[in-house]
Amino acid sequence: MSEENDMEKAIKETSILEEYNINWTQKLGAGISGPVRVCVKKSTQERFALKILLDRPKARNEVRLHMMCAIHPNIVQIIEVFANSVQFPHESCPRARLLIVMEMMEGGELFHRISQHRHFTEKQASQVTKQDAPVKLCDFGFAKIDQGDLMTPQFTPYYVAPQVLEAQRRHQKEKSGIIPTSPTPYT
Repeated sequence: MSEENDMEKAIKETSILEEYNINWTQKLGAGISGPVRVCVKKSTQERFALKILLDRPKARNEVRLHMMCAIHPNIVQIIEVFANSVQFPHESCPRARLLIVMEMMEGGELFHRISQHRHFTEKQASQVTKQDAPVKLCDFGFAKIDQGDLMTPQFTPYYVAPQVLEAQRRHQKEKSGIIPTSPTPYT
């Protein structure tokens, strides 16, 4: 419970526009929950990714779980989180949103890099993530804390291990060679 309180304290209620310029026309990506834009910190001119989610309990849980993992070197860092009302051009009124300022990953989505090749040898596959950037996880929308009660598989379809997809009972307890991640890897 203390982690929830710490996360709530970390969310700023002040306007993000006091500290950041947001490029509303440059979309880095879009997920089920919302778009990712570019923002620039006014005081340093440093570029960041800005993930925009509707401010709901599920979104706050996503932020909480992401923050819990943030010390790992393969997790995209959350810089700060704002709770502001934002109105997009197609909306009739502003809506409560979480604006998550995150480390900018310039390499793009891992799936896109992999899909540009038709076939990989094992050696080529091992080089994909070594070329110029580390792989980092940035989307914790399906993340859960395993307290021994997880029954429904949660995964990002592009990255799911074959064992998760197989419906046969013998594979339910089998460990996969590739950890099926719900976060989306970026480089």
